[in-house]
Amino acid sequence: MKRMLLIAVAVTALVLGLVAYAGAATSGTVTVSATVNPQMEITVPATVDLGAVDPYTPATGSVTVTGKSNKTATLSASVDKGTFTTLSNSVTSEVWGKGGNLSKTDNITGTVDWDVDAGTTVSGQITYTISQP
Repeated sequence: MKRMLLIAVAVTALVLGLVAYAGAATSGTVTVSATVNPQMEITVPATVDLGAVDPYTPATGSVTVTGKSNKTATLSASVDKGTFTTLSNSVTSEVWGKGGNLSKTDNITGTVDWDVDAGTTVSGQITYTISQP
């Protein structure tokens, strides 16, 4: 009987010990990381009208280019004079910066010579590009 009582006490102690162990708390930590992809946007008006132009008298206008970049970006422009005699702009290539509110006003100048017939509509293109290093 003593032996049974001793076994019962031992089993009870063992069960209580397991219950107490099951209620213990433990923790772990995970480090979360991500790599941000380069993102950029550019917005350019579709057209700019320089109005009426006289031969060899520059016609001028401006366009505001806006954009966004999450890394320092460079703004550049390339000109295709098309049917203008000359077409130029003030932006060539410059560091534009980074952020969500990038803006640059580009001044555009176009001329025609005496060989362009009166009443002719001339056109050219300026292509703006932003790039990240």
